[in-house]
Amino acid sequence: MSDRKPTNIQSAALAAIVENAVDAIITVDEMELIVSANPATNALFGYPVADLLGQNIKILMPSPFQEEDEGSGVRKIIGSGREVVGKRQDGSTFPMHVAVSEIELDGRKLFAGIVRDISDLTEREARLEAILNKAVDAIITIDETGHIDSVNPATENVFGYIADELHGKNIKMLMPNPYRDEHDGYLENYRGSGIRKIIGIGREVIGQRKDGATFPMHLAVSEVKVGNRRMFTGIVRDISDLKEAEKELADMNEQLEDRVKKRTVELRDAQAELVRSEKFATLGKVSGGIAHEIRNPLNAVKTSAYYLLNAKNATDDKVREHLERIDRQVSMIDNVITALSDVAKLPEANLNPIDLRPLLKAVISSVDMPSNVKSELELPEDLPKVMADESQVAIAFKNLVRNARDAMPDGGLVNVTADVAESNVTFHITDSGIGISPENLQLVLEPLFTTKARGMGLGLSITRTIVEKNQGTLSVESELGKGSRFTIELTRGS
Repeated sequence: MSDRKPTNIQSAALAAIVENAVDAIITVDEMELIVSANPATNALFGYPVADLLGQNIKILMPSPFQEEDEGSGVRKIIGSGREVVGKRQDGSTFPMHVAVSEIELDGRKLFAGIVRDISDLTEREARLEAILNKAVDAIITIDETGHIDSVNPATENVFGYIADELHGKNIKMLMPNPYRDEHDGYLENYRGSGIRKIIGIGREVIGQRKDGATFPMHLAVSEVKVGNRRMFTGIVRDISDLKEAEKELADMNEQLEDRVKKRTVELRDAQAELVRSEKFATLGKVSGGIAHEIRNPLNAVKTSAYYLLNAKNATDDKVREHLERIDRQVSMIDNVITALSDVAKLPEANLNPIDLRPLLKAVISSVDMPSNVKSELELPEDLPKVMADESQVAIAFKNLVRNARDAMPDGGLVNVTADVAESNVTFHITDSGIGISPENLQLVLEPLFTTKARGMGLGLSITRTIVEKNQGTLSVESELGKGSRFTIELTRGS
């Protein structure tokens, strides 16, 4: 021990350090009687320092430390540190770390102890241990050579080994081949190159249980330093249930796809059959309409032809009468064929901005009105142009005006009006005729539907087709005994 005495400055500095230290610093003699204590001792144990001087150090210890032989307790830990239990003035105990050193002062042998409260550290360790013990995932720590250092209880559940069977063993015992034979090489390569293959990331691998069974697992590995030791911690989760669920889901998806394919084929077949049925039904309706529209004119033609072939001494006037009748009936048949052709071959609309005012005037004037039917055209002064095919919309409006006329056998008024909106123009063709029943109102725009004694029911269907080809809409409102109103809505022209 050096004979050199500290200077006054050094002594003052040492005294300040002891006085302000956060750890308790306690000095005892060979009889373990307290010689000195710093202020932190009061904060830690609750005793005033003056009350401790001369007391045996055991006053700060609970049983069974108090019952140890005199002078034996402090000497056991000289030159080292250990965790022990301390007791406060109020009787409460706490974990503490004690480091004891032996010193000589003026020929006396003394022992200086530095005491630190480790309650928080112990509590954190307890929480961490509880977390590890209760975790459902296996948590395994190995050293840098691959030997198992520690495992948590879940490891036993996952792999089937008890902890003692794993401690000190190579981690590769938990792997099937070829991973088992390759693992030592992975660790050696990492120690030499520092290149990570799984450390710091998670991946799916295969594990092997004690009974030799293998299972899919998710493994996440992290590197930690414990003192000077390099350790690796792996968190292992058995994903057998997840993989089974994925397989079941894949099987279900495959079965669903097969069912969808099967149902698609069945639906396609049913649709094809429906189309065939509808074609036959439509053919029946069309043939019925054609038979109605063409049979009567043909009968008239046949009658006149028979007369011309067999009449004796027919006058020129009579011959002319029958020839004209044949001409009229042929024209009627031609009109039927033309109507059918219009439905089947209506061309695409050539849309241009057009002024409908002169067109509507021409349409109304072209329709023959009986003496008891009047017509009116009431259009706004600022009627804008609309986007339409002029020749097509002329047909549409003419069909609606004629339809309004035919709906008033006892006379009435056909009124054509228009409303202007920001982006469109709406035209109304209104009659004061017999009206349409509610059950027929939704059908009047369908092809081959008619309430007339004569006619194929194509006029309104053609009209709707024309309007839609001109990017417009056609709708109808009606009330029995009061009349109907057909509405065409067209887009405003630029």
